[in-house]
Amino acid sequence: MKKTLNNEFFSRNASLVAKEILGKIIARKIGKKILKAKIVETEAYFDENDPASRAVQKGDIRETMLMDPGTILVYGVHNNWLLNIVTNKKGKAEAILIRALEPLNFKEKTNGPGLLTKALNIDKKFHKKNILSSKEIWLEKNEIDGNFEIVESFRIGVKKDLNLKLRYFIKNNKFVSKK
Repeated sequence: MKKTLNNEFFSRNASLVAKEILGKIIARKIGKKILKAKIVETEAYFDENDPASRAVQKGDIRETMLMDPGTILVYGVHNNWLLNIVTNKKGKAEAILIRALEPLNFKEKTNGPGLLTKALNIDKKFHKKNILSSKEIWLEKNEIDGNFEIVESFRIGVKKDLNLKLRYFIKNNKFVSKK
């Protein structure tokens, strides 16, 4: 039986969720195979007051960020799909970006947001589905490996940013996108 995260986990501030999701397992069912990977790097994004957030712009991404916690937000950047999960309460635009994964039962490059979506075959069909109820992608608690140090830094690849460290990663993990 898989031990999944619940609505309460995602119904909190994006920076808290982005930190606490580190070390959790993302599972992706493709046909009869279930690929599993440990989440090793994330970033938190907020509402229209966060200059790096997609919530600044009107449109589908902002509307999706206002949906229920656990809603999957997939959008394209530089011909890559990026996997985000909506956090906090409905009507408050917040989400976390999954930046890097450590593959557990497969061998693919997952040390970047575009690479991990390719490895897990994640595309726009997941957009607006909820990770808490999906049969194709879900999250599990990691009962084995919860002892690690979290490093905080500024977000990567944003033109304007808040003066807050909103990127989180597992110290010394070789699958982190950029050291």
